[in-house]
Amino acid sequence: MKKFLAVFLLVLSFGIVYGQTATRLYNKVMGPSTKHIEKGQKYLKKNKISKAEKEFKAAIKSWKHAYAAYAYLGIIYYQKRDFAKSKEYFKKSLDEFAEYKKNYLKMKLDYMKEFQMRAKELQIQLDKHDMQYKGVNATEYETKKTEYENKYKNMKKEYEKDKNMKYDAFFRFKYGNTLMALRDIKGAIEQYKAAIEQDPDLKDAYTNISVAYFLTGDCQNAVKYYKLAKEKKARINPNFERDLKKRCGVK
Repeated sequence: MKKFLAVFLLVLSFGIVYGQTATRLYNKVMGPSTKHIEKGQKYLKKNKISKAEKEFKAAIKSWKHAYAAYAYLGIIYYQKRDFAKSKEYFKKSLDEFAEYKKNYLKMKLDYMKEFQMRAKELQIQLDKHDMQYKGVNATEYETKKTEYENKYKNMKKEYEKDKNMKYDAFFRFKYGNTLMALRDIKGAIEQYKAAIEQDPDLKDAYTNISVAYFLTGDCQNAVKYYKLAKEKKARINPNFERDLKKRCGVK
């Protein structure tokens, strides 16, 4: 009976400790930073630029891999027409996203390994089907075993999905606008393409990439994305539309 009670308590503690997901644990790490970002977003929507900037910088101070905060600062400096500074923040945002992803995936992998280790302490081998533990109620054991197996499978699925995590399409679109302002047309096209690939419903990206191709003299791609922008009902500057039709023969 004592043996059964000890094992049951260990099972119970395991369930409590690992009841949280790895994502929730990571959110605790970046939680304070996220709060600053959310406040900054609200200020930005209200066009309170100085207050928004303060919040985004506080987010970075709270957590150095807050890549979204760098991107929002890139947006703010674009609005200030300091395009060089805007580009600097976007580049930093991309660098920090790479670090964020690397750290996030490592944390999840470590979490999974720890999960396995604790499970093995209970003689629950998550990837085997011949598990036995004498002295523990068979029904209780099988229920817990299935529960842990399912949790681990879900962790692996989540991990595989997160390995494909990509930088935000919205930020790429905004970075493209900064590069356009700096007359880095090639760089802008790369960012717009990536944004569209990640989010095909990002309507204004079709218009902007059409303009970018038009500026390079590439009528074929300019017309292609112009037509897609029309299909998406994106905003199109009438002057650009006029010039495109005149130079590229759009009907």
